[in-house]
Amino acid sequence: MTDVTDEVDDLSPRRREILDAAVTVLSTSGWRGLTHRAIDREAGLPEGTSSAYYRSRRALHDALLDYVVSFVSADVAELAAEVAQHPGDVDYACAATTATIQRWLEQSDRCRARLELTMAATRDHDLAAQLIESRRGLTALVDRILERGGHDHSGAIARTIVAAVDGVLVSALLQPPASRAAIVSESMDLLLSSLIHQDPLS
Repeated sequence: MTDVTDEVDDLSPRRREILDAAVTVLSTSGWRGLTHRAIDREAGLPEGTSSAYYRSRRALHDALLDYVVSFVSADVAELAAEVAQHPGDVDYACAATTATIQRWLEQSDRCRARLELTMAATRDHDLAAQLIESRRGLTALVDRILERGGHDHSGAIARTIVAAVDGVLVSALLQPPASRAAIVSESMDLLLSSLIHQDPLS
C-alpha cells in the first residue's frame, strides 16, 4: 500500500480538510449520509467546495477509501518495524499488535469510517478490490509473526485473524467507551493464545 500512502501524503491541505470532514460524516451519518453537501457543512466550507475537488460520488468514495486505508497502512508499517526489532518474540509481537488495534479503536471516527467502507465494499466490486489489497499488508505481517514463532503460518490462519479483528472492533464499539479497551485485550488474548502457547511446529 505504499503507493496509496504516497498519494495521500501528496494531498493538498484543502483535499485533506475535505477528507477529514468526510471521515466524520461517514462515522456519524453512515454511507447514505455521506454527501458532498454534508461534507461541506461539516468542514464549514461553502456549498459546492467538496464537489469541485471530487466531482462525482465515485471519485469521493475512492479518495476517501485511500485516505482511510493510508492510516492503516502506516500503522501496519510501523508495527512491522517494531516487531522486527524483537525477532522470534511472539508474545511481544502479539502485544504490539493488540496495542495497535487499541489505537484504532481510540480513533473512533476513523475506525467507524473504515468499518462503514468495509460494509459498502460488500456491495461494490471496485471498493472491494481496493480493500482486499489494503488487507494484504496486515495479513502478511500476522503471517510473519506466526512463522517467526515456529507456528503454523498458512495464509488461511493469518487471513482469519485479520478478519476477526474487524469483529473485535465492532463488538468493542457496541460497548461504552470505558469498556472497550478491556474487550479488545480479552478478545485478542483469546484469539491468539492458542497460537502463542501451543508447541511450535517441528
